[in-house]
Amino acid sequence: MAMDRSLKDRVLGDEETQWEITATKMGYDEKKGLYIAEGGVVISRAGQVLSAEKAKYNEKTGIVEVSGNVVLEVNGDVLSGEEAVFDLNTRQGRMSKGRLFLRENNFIVTGDVIEKTGPDTYRVENCCLTTCEGEKPDWSVTGSEVEVTIEGYGKVKHTVFRIRDVPALYLPYAIFPVKTKRQTGFLPPRGGYSSLNGVDLEIPFFWAIADQVDATFYGRYMTERGFMPGIEARYVAEGDSKGLFLLDILSDKVKEKDLNDPDQLDLSPFPRTNQTRYWLRGGVNQQLPLGVTANLDADYVSDQDYLREFQTGLFGYEGRPELTENFNRPVEEIQSPTRRSALRLSRDGESYSLQALGAYYERAENPPMDDTAQPFGGFFEILPRPVPEFPLFFGLVSDYDYVWRDVGLKGHRFSFTPSLSYPVWLGHYLEFEPSFQYGVNMQWIEDDEVDIDRQSREAYDFRGRLSTVLERTFDMDWMQGKKLKHKFFPSLTYRYRVPEDQEKLRPWFEPIDVEGKINAFTLSLENFLDVRRENEKGDVRYDQWATFTLSQAYDIDEARQDETPEQPNEPFGPLLGAVTLRLPYYIDLDAEAGWDHYEGDIASTDVSLRVKYPRSGGRTDRLYLNYGYKENGSESITYSLDVNLLYGFSAGIRQTRDLSLKKDNTTRFYVDYQSQCWGLRFSAESLDEVDTFMVTFRLLGFGEFGSSQ
Repeated sequence: MAMDRSLKDRVLGDEETQWEITATKMGYDEKKGLYIAEGGVVISRAGQVLSAEKAKYNEKTGIVEVSGNVVLEVNGDVLSGEEAVFDLNTRQGRMSKGRLFLRENNFIVTGDVIEKTGPDTYRVENCCLTTCEGEKPDWSVTGSEVEVTIEGYGKVKHTVFRIRDVPALYLPYAIFPVKTKRQTGFLPPRGGYSSLNGVDLEIPFFWAIADQVDATFYGRYMTERGFMPGIEARYVAEGDSKGLFLLDILSDKVKEKDLNDPDQLDLSPFPRTNQTRYWLRGGVNQQLPLGVTANLDADYVSDQDYLREFQTGLFGYEGRPELTENFNRPVEEIQSPTRRSALRLSRDGESYSLQALGAYYERAENPPMDDTAQPFGGFFEILPRPVPEFPLFFGLVSDYDYVWRDVGLKGHRFSFTPSLSYPVWLGHYLEFEPSFQYGVNMQWIEDDEVDIDRQSREAYDFRGRLSTVLERTFDMDWMQGKKLKHKFFPSLTYRYRVPEDQEKLRPWFEPIDVEGKINAFTLSLENFLDVRRENEKGDVRYDQWATFTLSQAYDIDEARQDETPEQPNEPFGPLLGAVTLRLPYYIDLDAEAGWDHYEGDIASTDVSLRVKYPRSGGRTDRLYLNYGYKENGSESITYSLDVNLLYGFSAGIRQTRDLSLKKDNTTRFYVDYQSQCWGLRFSAESLDEVDTFMVTFRLLGFGEFGSSQ
């Protein structure tokens, strides 16, 4: 008898063999080359462990027979049963009354006989497949025979889908994915029904073209609308370079819009006669030679109703990648009257910035007299830098734009604004920085019928800023923060700006001068909270957790004017305040507001709040709020709330409301239940007085199915 005895040398013959066997009791038949082990038998090799109560190992054939609580673990997958025979050389074998657990997919397969026919392939007789745990799974798929290939597919003959023990669906043959890595193949299908589209089925196919390039093809068929193929192409490259393009095309069975149908009028009041309908959108961030960065945004749609009809639902664009999240650039809202496509080329150095931009704003309803301005231009800036042999700093801002349109004025604009500044210290604590800039703004149009085709305006701008910086560092121990620095930056700025007389200038395709004359003081109080964070490994990073700014302007010219009861002097501008808060894992806040001293009321407000609250089990509650108000009376609010409730339930609501018009633009809510292996969601949406209801059923490992009305 040997306790925990290693047989690596004796059983397998030499030190080069990788298998290792341990047991409580061991016997050996030299003639047959047969080893008999009993009690806590463990046969192992890198990534593979076979355990049982009894084992017989033939060193000549490499075959081992095991019985009693047999468990085979291979790279996280677990095969267990009553008794089995395995070939340790080929890693094939056969097990009776077996149970196979595939870790990555959470698949559980049981059967009368389970055969391991290769390193990553299995065959099961009289099988039961599920992702639910327990003796009576909530759902299962049974079949007379199943073949499973890891990183491939499972094939089932005479398939019966069961809810508990009740048969619900029969198929003579079925295929399901068993993939854990990025690999070419079909993705879970989606199916549903709606009164607008009829029976709806979509089958996606993923193509792993290369390590850095892939694509997903969407084959969607709607019985009432026709076939809608789609493609989603992606690439990533060195650095931050990446690209994503999406295109969907529909040859619509509904060839022309019925303007007598109230539901069609709810989409838009414009006619539609095109049968071929599509939406192309995408984004690119690409590093080019010579340090140039290209940023491309594409957004082009066939008609004004397309997004309103196909934006949501089980198959809608909500299920596609979000361009805003991927590229951190906004995409036009569905209700927007224009779709914007743009290309920006930029090169930023230590002392300069050079940019070129071209944009196209599409009017999807294709008006006959389209006067939408299409801008193209460039921007060049030299950041303030020392002037050789002089205690001065020189800067320059210059830009050029060309405005084109189908109907209306077309023309050019060019501005040139050099500046000089001279920062000096008054003692040890006060800094005084006078600066002067001269701006020229020129415009000319391409139209022989106008009286004045050229005009320009000059402006002189003097500023003087007096400021100081106070700071203090505090010890702390919260959210990995060890040091907290508070910086206080008060400043008083005087600005005197004199533009050329505006009366001689005619209206143009854009204002030639927006600011006008300025003679004012501005007092600003800026606060910054910077934190030094350190994790358990000693890694250090610096974050800015909060800022708070107050500014107040005083107009000298306004104060000097003669005051009348009908028009009293109001030299104080709005008191402006701005707050940002960035607490890791929890809160993001951006808020700004202006207070009107003379009306005794808030002149404008814009608040954006995001709150995340981590819960157990990897769940997170989320709150989003955006509120905007302007003095002209416009007021709106957008909010969303996602809350995890008890027993696997969660609920959420999202709403956009125009408070000034007392009208809901968009309202969505859902109730969701998620068990260990399946989920159910009921959702409802109201968009422009069009109501949609949807029920979605999810099976872990098999995708989701649903219907909408």
